[in-house]
Amino acid sequence: MMEITVADHCGFCYGVKRAVEMARQAAADHVQGGTLGPLIHNPQLIGELASQGIACRESLAEFAPGETVIIRSHGVGPEIYAQAEKMGLQIMDATCPNVRLAQKKAAQAAADGYFPVIVGEKNHPEVKSILKWAGKNAICVEYIEDISCIPQQERYGVVIQTTFELQKFEDILAEMQKQRPGEYRVERTICLATSQRQNAAVKLAQEADAVVVIGGRNSANTRHLAELVQKHCRHTYHIETADELSSDMLRGCHKIGITAGASTPDRLIKEAIIAMENMDFESMLNESMEVEVYPGKIVNGTVIQLDKDGVYVSFGYRHDGLITYAEWNPAVSAEELMATIKVGDEVEAKVIPGSTKSDFVRLSKVKAERDAAWKNVAELPEGEKRPATVKVIRIIKNKAKNIVGLAVAVEGVEGFMPASHVELRRVEDFTPYIGQELQAEIIEVDLEKKRIVVSRRDLLKAEKEAKAKAWREQKEAQIAARKEARAAAEEAAYNSVEEGQVVPGKVVKVADFGLFVEVGEGLVGLVHQTELSWDRNVKPAEAAQEGDEVTVLVKKIDRENKRVALSIKATQEDPWKVEAGKFHVGDIIDVEVVRFLPFGAIVKLSDKVEGLVHISEIAQERIAQPADALELGQVVKAEIIKMDLDSKKIGLSISKVKRDAEKNEYRSYMGKKNSSLKQSMADQLEGLEK
Repeated sequence: MMEITVADHCGFCYGVKRAVEMARQAAADHVQGGTLGPLIHNPQLIGELASQGIACRESLAEFAPGETVIIRSHGVGPEIYAQAEKMGLQIMDATCPNVRLAQKKAAQAAADGYFPVIVGEKNHPEVKSILKWAGKNAICVEYIEDISCIPQQERYGVVIQTTFELQKFEDILAEMQKQRPGEYRVERTICLATSQRQNAAVKLAQEADAVVVIGGRNSANTRHLAELVQKHCRHTYHIETADELSSDMLRGCHKIGITAGASTPDRLIKEAIIAMENMDFESMLNESMEVEVYPGKIVNGTVIQLDKDGVYVSFGYRHDGLITYAEWNPAVSAEELMATIKVGDEVEAKVIPGSTKSDFVRLSKVKAERDAAWKNVAELPEGEKRPATVKVIRIIKNKAKNIVGLAVAVEGVEGFMPASHVELRRVEDFTPYIGQELQAEIIEVDLEKKRIVVSRRDLLKAEKEAKAKAWREQKEAQIAARKEARAAAEEAAYNSVEEGQVVPGKVVKVADFGLFVEVGEGLVGLVHQTELSWDRNVKPAEAAQEGDEVTVLVKKIDRENKRVALSIKATQEDPWKVEAGKFHVGDIIDVEVVRFLPFGAIVKLSDKVEGLVHISEIAQERIAQPADALELGQVVKAEIIKMDLDSKKIGLSISKVKRDAEKNEYRSYMGKKNSSLKQSMADQLEGLEK
């Protein structure tokens, strides 16, 4: 006797039950309007509501002003509420309270400065609604490889899809905290009913020979439930209604478990129980000694017939198998296959879903070959990766027709390369990649789920970094070579000149403080403005222009500090010396008093030459200051008493001129007196003689 056990927690959760009751009440009240998108993910209930006048509408544009829009249990973004109010629609909000809580926590995390990360299925309407509430910067993570798309931030706010698998979330969170360290605010918004349903289903699967999971195939929580159960019970069947059940599914099974997704009405569960109770279990048990057939089983058979529908195979079961040509080899036409496949050929094939819907068991040679190939795929330790050459097979799109990645041939099986892992940049057109062989790395292997994920990101990053490093090294080598060449040229230039040498040069720059002059290849020196001309009033821009040829004297070479002092002035004759050379010691000249110093007076000999009359040489008597004997502008006679042309010093004496004049006058006087005396004496002597 078969034993049927229903999981402790299954079927409608509170949120779904609330939404359905609201919709049914709206139908009973003859409310004009409908739901915005499917109220829940169950086609049968959606059809039931439509028959009661509450139809599913895809957009607000399908509603007329005054009608009632029923917000689906998965929720919508804030812009939908605003648009509905603007259109004059009545809003009946059937959003699951748990979903609404997740929306609020996502919005609060963003408002508090956390970067919002929503863990869940990217294309699920609940996740889309939470993303809308979290703001434009929010990002969704469905798989561990999606973590690489999360930007580096200091604070992360993590919110979970209410129906997401808990263990899968924990794995993603642990890896995310490893790859993106920082401050985390984790809102564990998984619905309690979801975790209870999953735990109860696992417990049931561990005890049952077969488990039937009831729920819409478009229901995320039902799919997760089926995947979870499959890990613990090989004979797991996901059905939407009791019509999909058959005795072949449960043949040889004694304990049968039943569970259902959160959007599955109790009516569908009861119908499944009744269908199983009405099956001929006794005959099923008697036939249990036959070949056991179930989706996923690998069988060996012999080709017995070919026609336009495919290849018929006998494999020891009471029903023959049928392999369509697409399931034999999709790359070859049916006509070619019919010409090459012969009756009697041996073939290994895999039982695929839908086999019980006809008189033939549906088989797939392609899937059997893929399963065989998977046996050769090695496991990949967590956190590790291995190189692989992959060939792009086709482009993969989601239900919304958005490209999510590429299907690739890798290690004999079909793998998946996420769109964000094909290039480091965003790719607009993936068509050119089809048929290409690419170097990649295997980053995830799940042999149980037959899932292999490959990526080019790290390889491309390493390649980019290697190119950048090579470019930097080349650039540094070029700079070093130029620097070395400059140093050699500079050394040669330094060796080509000596201090005190007069050389030609070219003005390369005019500055406020002087001229930069190139006196050798790569050797530039400075002519300071004080070395431009003997005329101190000459400015650099007046002395020369950029490009002018000049003659300079190398005054000083400082190799240590890389400085060369030059002089244009030193190559020219000092106009002061030329003018001063016209005067000599002993010359008595007229000079003009131009200024006083404490120790003497400066006098002007000519327009370009000045000299000093020391205070002791101003007057014959002792004076306290020059002004006691002289006036500014006064012209006096002075004698040059000393000259030092190298030091540009000329000493004069006013008092000496006066002394010499007095001496000359005295001599002149004395000469005249002596002459008179001599004459007088001569006259006297002459008189005596007479």
